[in-house]
Amino acid sequence: MNFGQYWRTPKVAEVRYEVLLPGAYAVALLGRDWDDLVDDYHRYPDPDDPLGQALEALDWPGPERALGDPVAAPRVLDFFAHELLLRWFDDGAPEASGFVINSVEEVRMEGNDVYLSGRARTHEPQVRYAYQDV
Repeated sequence: MNFGQYWRTPKVAEVRYEVLLPGAYAVALLGRDWDDLVDDYHRYPDPDDPLGQALEALDWPGPERALGDPVAAPRVLDFFAHELLLRWFDDGAPEASGFVINSVEEVRMEGNDVYLSGRARTHEPQVRYAYQDV
């Protein structure tokens, strides 16, 4: 994954992706860092942070309850989207022809599962890619 990177390589196709991740996976992954997140909000409160506001309004719930709340869930998912995708798919380029996720543009709960969508680019192992910062 190379989020937000512009691809200068000719003929790189950009496509839209959608992925539905199991809600239990999201709860388990968020649970690993949840106490630190809540601790940071307590230590460094920001009255203008929408995620902090949503969690405080729920009296600092755990990840499962936060993902079940219609106000908190999209804010939690927006904050953790990259991490959810990184841990599910890995951070490397595919060994065979495939795609590399480049953005997250939409997040939401779909039932108990996590829906993410955005843009990806094609990847061919034999192509030498030119990145924006090269």
